[in-house]
Amino acid sequence: MFGLDPLNPLTALTEILLLLLLAAFVGWVLGRLLLNGRVSRLRQSIRQKEAELEACRQAKGLSPAVDKPASAPEPTLVIPAYVEADPLLPALNGDATPHPVADQPIPSVASAAPVPIMTTGAAGNSEAAVLNRIAARAHELNFDRIGRATAAEADDLKDIVGVGPFLERKLHSLGIYTFRQVANFTQEDIIKVNEIIEFFPGRIERDNWVGQAKSFHERKYGARS
Repeated sequence: MFGLDPLNPLTALTEILLLLLLAAFVGWVLGRLLLNGRVSRLRQSIRQKEAELEACRQAKGLSPAVDKPASAPEPTLVIPAYVEADPLLPALNGDATPHPVADQPIPSVASAAPVPIMTTGAAGNSEAAVLNRIAARAHELNFDRIGRATAAEADDLKDIVGVGPFLERKLHSLGIYTFRQVANFTQEDIIKVNEIIEFFPGRIERDNWVGQAKSFHERKYGARS
């Protein structure tokens, strides 16, 4: 059409460059259109949010401007009324001794009633009360089945995952001191212990106290003990 030879390498390269420039220009135009559209939508959203904020302020009776503090009223100067003095009277009477001024009684301010201090927890939920409540129910466990132990024989029950210091003290109050006792728990014992120590239902099974206790007991005392 323009007398160009499409098989000429220079002509082909020129056409490719022109096509690339055209594609770049079209892409730039499309990008600008998309960007302008997004900017327009963002501005519209901002205006909408500002309108909602203004409506909320008006609904609450607030003013967008910061209220200036009210100025204190200016003190007024009170001028006493003029009283005409009798010129025949002396400026001072014979007794120039000043009279003592009686002390005005200071009104006593009634002492405020003491405010009761609220404790963080009721006395019945203190640690001592909880441990005593648990110890009182120790007879409900079948120690003939799980075994008996004393504090002198105590293992470190905190090695069991899920047993913390306070929970260990709860178990001690119940008479459970050793891994062997925990390893001998049956399902009935687990339910009863969980109820007495006021623990989360099913937590003993999920943490596998029995299996852990058996492992710790065998590791400490041997498999035959």
